[in-house]
This record gives sequence, structure tokens and C-alpha cells, in this order.
Amino acid sequence: MSADTGIRDVVTGLYVREYFDDVIARELERSRRHEIPLSVVSVVIRDFESLEAAGEEATVSVLVEIARELGRNVRETDHLFRWEADEFLLLLFGADGAACEQKVQQLDQLFRPWRDGDGPVPVGVRIRVGGATHESDIVFASVLQAARAMARPGVAAVPG
Repeated sequence: MSADTGIRDVVTGLYVREYFDDVIARELERSRRHEIPLSVVSVVIRDFESLEAAGEEATVSVLVEIARELGRNVRETDHLFRWEADEFLLLLFGADGAACEQKVQQLDQLFRPWRDGDGPVPVGVRIRVGGATHESDIVFASVLQAARAMARPGVAAVPG
């Protein structure tokens, strides 16, 4: 049995949300100790219900392809998570605000053609991307919430 059993999503192979707590504790400590920034990027499938209505095969295909594309477009030191059914998180160690914004723009450009069905999946998919950077005086929960709010309308920008 693999050591990754239980911490990997069975559909995408990415880390699961529950594993995030372990990773973020280590990365925040490393960030503070070395005074290195830590950024988070949220990637959200818009209108996920419409995608699900297209059927399980289409939904799985989209999830797998998004995970594959994200994996191709991050560094070895980054962490990828399947956060919710329709959301992925990237944890970018050492990425300052400018690097985070550059990653958001890069991913937005990558996924833009998918809207019209020009991506590697059988249906058109709208994807939003948002990001935020942790600085020493900010609680990371606020950074996470800000990144999610940028990618997902209706998520409050400040934790409740």
C-alpha cells in the first residue's frame, strides 16, 4: 500500500483538503523561519452543476485534465490540492505578490480557451483563478480566504 493512501484524491491524484493542514503548518513555519513569502492560488470551475449535468465521464475528464495542467505549470516545490469538488488550491512557497499575480495570469491564459470548448476536454468549461500572498503580519486564513474570494464570487473576502 502506498504511503500516499488517504492523502491523495482518487480522481485527480492531487493532495486532499484534509492533508492541507499538515502541509500548511510546515510551510508557514518554514516561511517564517526563512522570511520567505508563501502564496496561495485558487482555481475554480464555474457552473460546476452544468458540468455534472454533462455526465460523470465529462466531469471526470475535466477534473483530471485540470489537475494534469496544473501539475505541468507548477514548480516541484509547490503543492497542489483538490480543495472542493469544483476547486483546486496551489500552495506556492517562495512566491511573493508579483510571482503570485504572474501565476494567476498564466493559469487564466492557460484555461481561457477551455471556455469555448477549445481545451483538451469534451465540453466548454469556465475556470476562474485568484491568488493572495502571505506576509508575516497577516493570518494565513485571511490570505486563503482572499485567494478563494478572487476566484469564487460569493465567498467573503474576510473570514467570518
